[in-house]
Amino acid sequence: MSAQPHPLQAKRQRGAVAILFGIVALLLFGFMALVIDLGRTYVVRTELQNAADAAALAGAKQLDQTAAGVTRGVTHAIAMAAQNNVQFSTPVVITPANISVGSCPDDGCMVPASTVTSDGAATGMTFMRVNIESGGLATFFARIPTVVGGTGTATMNTFGRAVAGRFVNNITPIAICARDSREGVIIPPVNELVQFGFRRGLSYNLLEGESPSNAVVYLLNPVDSPPNSCNGANNSAAFVAPFICTGSSAVLAASAGFVYGNSGLEARNQWALNSRFGLYGAGANNVCIVEQAPPDANITEYPFDPSIWPPPGQQGLPESPIWQTAQRWQTFKDSLRNMDPFTNPSAANEHGVIWSYSRAVSGVGSSPNARPGAPFSVTDWGSLYNGVSPNASYPSSGSPYEAVVTNANGMAGRRVLNLVIADCSPGAVSGSGSCSTVPALGIGRFFLQRRVRLGGSDPRFDVEFAGLVEPIPTAEIKLYR
Repeated sequence: MSAQPHPLQAKRQRGAVAILFGIVALLLFGFMALVIDLGRTYVVRTELQNAADAAALAGAKQLDQTAAGVTRGVTHAIAMAAQNNVQFSTPVVITPANISVGSCPDDGCMVPASTVTSDGAATGMTFMRVNIESGGLATFFARIPTVVGGTGTATMNTFGRAVAGRFVNNITPIAICARDSREGVIIPPVNELVQFGFRRGLSYNLLEGESPSNAVVYLLNPVDSPPNSCNGANNSAAFVAPFICTGSSAVLAASAGFVYGNSGLEARNQWALNSRFGLYGAGANNVCIVEQAPPDANITEYPFDPSIWPPPGQQGLPESPIWQTAQRWQTFKDSLRNMDPFTNPSAANEHGVIWSYSRAVSGVGSSPNARPGAPFSVTDWGSLYNGVSPNASYPSSGSPYEAVVTNANGMAGRRVLNLVIADCSPGAVSGSGSCSTVPALGIGRFFLQRRVRLGGSDPRFDVEFAGLVEPIPTAEIKLYR
């Protein structure tokens, strides 16, 4: 017969089991708090982060460096956040207090969006930060004390934080059609360099193509770029005009050689371009902010009367800033239909004002990968332009544009436009309307010689080609953190 434990010993064993159970229970509650409460907090954090990401991206797309753009950005961010849920079914609610804007993605660049109430304060603001706090999340097991004298944790906090935006680059959101798909071609016998069919130092009316198919000028979406989705409203004349004013955009994404384009220019785009001459339009056409889009330091025009060649006092020299309505100014044409421009230059009176900003250059290397080389001098004009000699008063060095200051309050270089050179060959452009996908071959520098005129029987967008921008600057709206 086995011995029974002493009653006192059995009581002690029962006490040890109770102590052990209490310790195990506390550990169990601790693990349950870790799994359930912390797991729930992690899920909420993920939900808030997704909402913050979406809100920051939606808001950043509206930032056009104006106070109105900041207001739109805040509105879009709040609306986008509300399309996301927290705790699976509750819409996320944010206010302007959750939103900051800045000139870079770092915290030190940010200011509360509510303080940006003027266009001057909005200058450079192309990043948005959205910070969404969870508030106190009631716990289930973490509130149970796991140590003697402890109080537990009644609530937990988490957040979602995102910064989205773009580094703007100096590209005016306009695309023009290439006259030749080759990046570099050398014209014999002087070995002049031609890039995408444009000769440096020569004038072109961008609204006058060699055929209707390549006379298209595209307004570009300044904030959306492939492979990201396209918002057609961002290709409207009204939306693009402020970007044309400043000559900045986020046209090209780093991973794509395509842009979203909408064919055609409107009156407000004309005034946005003409802000370089100190002309800002009125009413709906007054789309530029003087502080952000000042006139050029040189606002004179470079007209050309084709009845006189070279026109005395006009060839490459500044003229009156008054619009010369009586003069019919013709541009040089690379007549791809009727002649080979690389071996048979057109007549002298088909050239416009030449070398008002830059000079023709020789090619270095061999086609098709030629690159700009040394500039030609005025003594080379006879070979370059079919026997034409320069005006005797043409400066021996430098640029006529750079030698003249007619507006002391202006900014030098404002009339230099960096424009996308697009492939407009049949079938190259896909889609239609405001979100056409346009292949970008390169970025060209063009000097705006005269005020743009979109209406009337003789629309003008007269520029002088000044070479390619290399490497191509890139910018895209993306999440930074």
